[in-house]
Amino acid sequence: MMAGRPTLTVEHVSVRYGAIRALADVSVTARAGRVIALLGPNAAGKSTLLRTSIGAQKASAGRVLLHGADVCGLRARDRAARIAYVPQRSHVAAAFTVQQVISLGRYALAPDPDRIVDALERLELGSLADRPYASLSVGQQQRVTLARAIAQLAPEGLLVLDEPLSGMDPAHVRRAMSILLDLAAGGATVIIAMHDITLAAGVADEAWVLRDGRVHAAGDVEDVLTPERLEAVFDAPFDWHACDGRRVPLPRPPRRRASAGNASPEEL
Repeated sequence: MMAGRPTLTVEHVSVRYGAIRALADVSVTARAGRVIALLGPNAAGKSTLLRTSIGAQKASAGRVLLHGADVCGLRARDRAARIAYVPQRSHVAAAFTVQQVISLGRYALAPDPDRIVDALERLELGSLADRPYASLSVGQQQRVTLARAIAQLAPEGLLVLDEPLSGMDPAHVRRAMSILLDLAAGGATVIIAMHDITLAAGVADEAWVLRDGRVHAAGDVEDVLTPERLEAVFDAPFDWHACDGRRVPLPRPPRRRASAGNASPEEL
């Protein structure tokens, strides 16, 4: 889908936690109808950027605009009407069922039972609707949290996800990504922090790559996720591989050491 109007604009944002600099002069723009993969090594600042983008973390400098309005100036109810957020781990203290947790996505909005049913069906959670959330596996809990966000998301809203695929098996990863692509095709803006570079290269429209709290590269995924750029960010070798008629980068595996009995003279 062609890029639409700007949904989210991050302007020269810096964030510090005491003496720790988490983000330094970050500027990026997300547009409607696009899936953006947010990538980088551990502690690169990905979660901080997402939390700052939705107004959950105050910037030390710079600003974040949502449809032209300062996100920190919006009331919580207004943010809930425009932004749906999936954290790395969702903590549910009360003994809620799956359906009740998904219903929380409408807490600050008008009730909409049809949206709850639709979210249950999309994530294949109907058979788990009455199960306690705490009794589920990590992957199942991640699907419930994603369903809650889908029940909340406005058709042209902003969906921000922080490693939502962790713990999911391959079939559910594929289904979840298909859902995110459908939401973007319908006009939503999707920003997803992830570690699977090959998956990002295969499904995302754009990529933002962070390192040490700074933007190393941002733009169309084909231009950003190249072996050369990825090697510079992750300090590991990458190679191009063919997949469904397109090239995707894959980490180069370490070479298997030969046993002493099978080693060539050059390896001994």
